[in-house]
Amino acid sequence: MKKYFYLVATPESIIVSHLEPREFGNYMSVGTQKRIHGQVVFFEFNPERTKLHQDYIEMKMKPYDNGEPKRSVYLSIYRCFEHIPLNALRSLYLVTDDGKVLEIEAHDYVPQTTSDIHLYQQLIPVTTRVASKLSPIDFIRHLTDLGNPVSAPRMFMVDLKLNELVNNPDAPLSDLPYPHPDHLRDCIKKLKSSPGRQTKTVLRFLRDDISYRTIKTGFYVGDQKNYLFYPFPSEKELEGKYYPWWRSALVRHF
Repeated sequence: MKKYFYLVATPESIIVSHLEPREFGNYMSVGTQKRIHGQVVFFEFNPERTKLHQDYIEMKMKPYDNGEPKRSVYLSIYRCFEHIPLNALRSLYLVTDDGKVLEIEAHDYVPQTTSDIHLYQQLIPVTTRVASKLSPIDFIRHLTDLGNPVSAPRMFMVDLKLNELVNNPDAPLSDLPYPHPDHLRDCIKKLKSSPGRQTKTVLRFLRDDISYRTIKTGFYVGDQKNYLFYPFPSEKELEGKYYPWWRSALVRHF
């Protein structure tokens, strides 16, 4: 059977499976009692561009006696993202809590200058939510600068919508389901009133799944030298081409 290799962010791990990406995403979301039900975010990657325990893989990756495929064999659960080269990453997959899978391919990043304040949800290696004046790529480079007291070798994150809060922190959140809205407004105000400050922590850690409907431009993974950008589909694409996934993403099922 063919082997597929996955870099998973929820939680961070490297997994090899006989299941192709959509089957794997569905299995990880609803097909196991270990994680119950929930959102899954993962990459497929090229195993030929990294070092893996081949003897262990060959020993473990054998179909069951009844012919069923091996669904998941864990190869690592610690500091996985920094050890998989960026040029090994293939598509990113977003899975809803009832197992619907959306594939996103990497594309060139086109900088946007329409906003002076951004909201980033970091996913790996920490899950802090941060408001920042830095663009996504500059934010990644800032946090992966090992010369800084606070840094990480690589960062995986998603940028989130602020809508009218960018221009008016006192504006209603409308359809943005963020906790502690008054604190978020205070963070934006402090950034705007502090010329030398570039970031302000909004939440210290992610307490729940990402609300896919709050995603602005997409997902970013990178370090000091390189990065990959996985753009979130446009509203037109979500309501047309990807409607079954989008309908699932808008509803909390469990």
